Amino acid sequence: MLNKDYKEQAIRDLQKIDMEYSSVFKKAISDMSRLQNTRTMSIRTIQYVEQYVVRLANKPRNFETKIGEIKVRYIKFQQACKEIQELETKNRQTASANGFSLAGVLGGAGIATLGPTAAMSVAMTFGTASTGTAIASLSGAAATSAALAWLGGGAIATGGAGMAAGQAMVTLAGPVGWVIGGVSLAGSLLAINMSNKEIAEKTEKSIVTIKKEMERIREIDVQVLAWNEKTKKLSNGIMKQLNKIKSYRKIDCSMFSDDEMNELVILFNLTETLSKLIGNTIEGRR
Repeated sequence: MLNKDYKEQAIRDLQKIDMEYSSVFKKAISDMSRLQNTRTMSIRTIQYVEQYVVRLANKPRNFETKIGEIKVRYIKFQQACKEIQELETKNRQTASANGFSLAGVLGGAGIATLGPTAAMSVAMTFGTASTGTAIASLSGAAATSAALAWLGGGAIATGGAGMAAGQAMVTLAGPVGWVIGGVSLAGSLLAINMSNKEIAEKTEKSIVTIKKEMERIREIDVQVLAWNEKTKKLSNGIMKQLNKIKSYRKIDCSMFSDDEMNELVILFNLTETLSKLIGNTIEGRR
């Protein structure tokens, strides 16, 4: 059969890159989940500092203002997480009551496999949907789909892969729709009524697209890993500094020595930095 070997080799190459892409994608999701957990734990660190500073007598006036600003930041983060969780739970319950499959509600079996925690982690990492709408303001499945679609290059309307599932993507716009939707790349191509040569050529083009997407996902993952490491290091440093200051057993700033007061100011500044760091998003990165 004409160009059969050409097609079969291209399909084998596609299957190989498909597996590699899936691995890169899943690693990025896993790292985002770890970042989300680190940020959640860091809020507890901030609250420990907050509790200590609030109890201090005769503290500088600007401390009260700064504490308020710090609190606003972490509460905003907590509320966004809570809203996504509540809406996701509500949508799942509604879907179950109406007899819909979870995969159908979320736009693909792959999303269902990720689970609500991972989906929320992606949403919080990206911050906004491809339309510019804050992901935290979207409801359940919409938030999940928006975040994951953007991770894969944006919604179909903006030229990305979007949430394709269950059908072959003739245009081969991008790989993430297949990965999320649980659709086999090779199977999709074989289902299209084309010649061996056409299938091979489109397969080769899709491989190039997938490689570009993998690099983009890897770049995102590098940023996520950096944020996670920086957040953990800063949070641990703050706890060490806080424990040191607490060991002085002083509850009145007027009793602090100049060195001790400087240490308190450093603690405060580090805590302010941490409160800003937990709100970093891919969208907000400059």
